Amino acid sequence: MSDISVALIVRNEERFITQCLESVKPITDDIVVVDTGSEDRTIELAEKEGARVISRPWPRDFARARNWAIEEAKNPWILMLDADEVLLEDDQHMLIEAVKHPTADAYNIRIVSLTDRPEDLTEARVTRVFRNDPRIRWEGRVHEQIIPSIGRAGMTLEPLDVRLMHYGYLKEVMTDRNKLERNLDLLDQSLSETKPNEWKAYLHWQRAQTLVPLERYDDAIKDMRLAMTLAHPTAALQPLFWLTLAKIFTAKRDYHKVHQTVREALKLFPDYTDLVYWEGQVFLDEGLWDKAEQRFKKALAMGVPKNYLQSELGVGTFKALWQLARISRMQGKMTQAEAYYLKTIELKPAFYPAWKEYLALLDGNPAPIIVTRLSMVLPKDTIIRTISSWASLSMNEQAILSYLQDTKNELG
Repeated sequence: MSDISVALIVRNEERFITQCLESVKPITDDIVVVDTGSEDRTIELAEKEGARVISRPWPRDFARARNWAIEEAKNPWILMLDADEVLLEDDQHMLIEAVKHPTADAYNIRIVSLTDRPEDLTEARVTRVFRNDPRIRWEGRVHEQIIPSIGRAGMTLEPLDVRLMHYGYLKEVMTDRNKLERNLDLLDQSLSETKPNEWKAYLHWQRAQTLVPLERYDDAIKDMRLAMTLAHPTAALQPLFWLTLAKIFTAKRDYHKVHQTVREALKLFPDYTDLVYWEGQVFLDEGLWDKAEQRFKKALAMGVPKNYLQSELGVGTFKALWQLARISRMQGKMTQAEAYYLKTIELKPAFYPAWKEYLALLDGNPAPIIVTRLSMVLPKDTIIRTISSWASLSMNEQAILSYLQDTKNELG
């Protein structure tokens, strides 16, 4: 018998459900799927993967639906997933061991969100692993939370470096107008039921983010102002509120307001690297390369922000280096660009955009020269494994891979 049950709520998730369930089958013998009205093949595909599917009418309340799912779980621990998430294979054993020899009652795990641009990976912590205990329940009609019930029960919560890969930030998913309008309706209902407090601030923040894909920027800005006013000035979400406001002004192409917002935010949160990195991206959009370079160098000097609720992966490390490489290339400083690209690849071998741009920079050079340069920062096996994982290869990349494989013993 497994120690873990996996619980999901779904509706019309045929695109993602199979890969989601396949990713957790090695860790569980109990998958509970509550379907709230699918009209596609979701139920069929879930049952094919061995899930117990329970059909319920949509209750207009995400917490209630999630609680239906966990109430059906049979094992001592629960992993709560969304259909557009995948448990990484490399982390399965870590999760099994964490619940077999627990040091807490619930775990905050890592969620890495993909977007249509590989450079825009984001990472956050979410509480998705917890004991199967009736005192632990989800709360909130939309953008529901489980931490409050864990706290009231006097239970402990610890971080765990298990990773979920999240596909819900892909553009075609994010801009599904039906889902956006549904969430907006639920947010409005929740706001009407909630007294002014930190939770109401959180709901206004979520409402603002829902309005942006609908291009209702002025309404989104109003929601952010309300969120920032309702939350305590030192609340954990405040830095993220300021960053979100800057991003909304960016979407609106009001660059003056972007820079004004970042300046004000940095007075309050001077070590929040994400603010500096974002302004660097905006300067790039404006064609102000020198100012962008200054911001990315500052982000690199600041490093990974500590003690912040959410930060984009790499803003103080490999992504800042990558942006400096791009600027150097645009300025015609090819030697400097190459140095930055190699450092980026060394820090984050899986960062695809840096590889593609670096290899394009060296296009025309013989494969042995390119391999020699790459071998200064990475072992040959890592180079082979990385290039082999790409869906398609240019002629230059095929030549590099072929040379590496032919000379593997010599390079080793």
